[in-house]
Parts: sequence; C-alpha cells; structure tokens
Amino acid sequence: MKPLSAKAKTKGLTLIELLVVVAVIAVLAALLLPALADRGGKPATLYCMINQKQIAIGIEEWRTDHNSQYPWQVEAANGGALEAATRGYVAPNFQCLSNIIRTPDVFICRTDTNRTQAADFAQFRNLNTSYLISIDAGSNAANIILTSDRNLADSGKPLNPGLFAYSHSSHMNWTRELHATHPKHAIGVLSFADDHAEVVRDVNLDSIFQRENLATNRLVIP
Repeated sequence: MKPLSAKAKTKGLTLIELLVVVAVIAVLAALLLPALADRGGKPATLYCMINQKQIAIGIEEWRTDHNSQYPWQVEAANGGALEAATRGYVAPNFQCLSNIIRTPDVFICRTDTNRTQAADFAQFRNLNTSYLISIDAGSNAANIILTSDRNLADSGKPLNPGLFAYSHSSHMNWTRELHATHPKHAIGVLSFADDHAEVVRDVNLDSIFQRENLATNRLVIP
C-alpha cells in the first residue's frame, strides 16, 4: 500500500481540530439563541407561555389554600388583594404568590422592553410585570382566561393600564409589542383557569373571549 504523503495528510481535519470546530459552534449557538429570543422569536414566545403556566399553577395553589378563592377575591386583611384589583392594580395580586413563585423574573416576558424585573417582591410594582389578570375568573373551567400578555388591544387600540371591562361589542386583538416577528398574525399568550397556557393568534381572540360567557369580564392591565 502506498503511504500517504505529507501533503495529502493536510487535506482533512484532525480529531482535535474537529472537536475545536464543534466547540466553537456550540458557543455560537449558546450566544445566538438568547439574541433570537430578545427579538421576539419562537424561543421568547415559549418562555412567555412557560411563565404564564407557572403563574396559573401558582394561583391555583394559592386558591387551594384560601377556600377556593383567588387573590383578587380575598381582602388584603386576609392576605389577598381584592381592594387593589378592583382599583385596577395588578402587582399586589402577584405579590400574594411570593411564597409559591420565589423569583419575580417569572412575571416578565423576555421581549418586553418597557418592563423591568423587580429585585424582590417587596419592590414589585406594575412596571415589573408583563401580564394582566382577569378578575372575574371564578372557576377552573378550561375556557376561563386567568392571565394574558399585556399587549391586548380593543379594535386596534392598546388597552391602557388599569381596569378594562370586556363587552360583546369589544373586538379583541394583539399589538405586536411583545411578539413582533410572527410573519402573518399578531400573537400573544393566555393562561386559563385549568392551569394550561397557549399561544393565541389575534384572529382567534374574539371567539375565546366570547366562549367564556361571563356576566362581567374585567381585566386588570399593568
């Protein structure tokens, strides 16, 4: 057998060189995935869905310990946030969960550049959350909205911080503030009273709100 020349040997990668290339690719992937998430790509939407599922589970655990009542149904004197919720203030409702959800970062969507993470729950304010609550949710039915991305709009007009009363004349949609890169539809994330969360296109929002069939349907916007 004819031995390989030194010139021929240089045409391929050695094992060490191959391992170095693989390591470089892994490092680049680790750097690029967070960047994609910050641009509103699919990873960021998934993070938002995971956050809201955690919040929904936390609310349900709190409810189990408080006679099947949500934080917004219990007076502050008894550890709830009823008074704050009816005034259109979200933060105290999430502060109620601080013994269940230990870190405030769960309440921030990674693409939400207009909100900042609180250092701790003692300093938690409306500006430290990306999510709104539905304070007329009163059961664990799969069709009852519990939380939502805050970038909801009514007939294209973004909802202002405070209380918003949904009616059958409302036309609900999303702005592109939090998840801007979807090619065809504005999208957002909802969680429901049975603890599941899902990504919802704006064209489907009206039917989701209508199927709740609540006598009153008030949202508290951060």
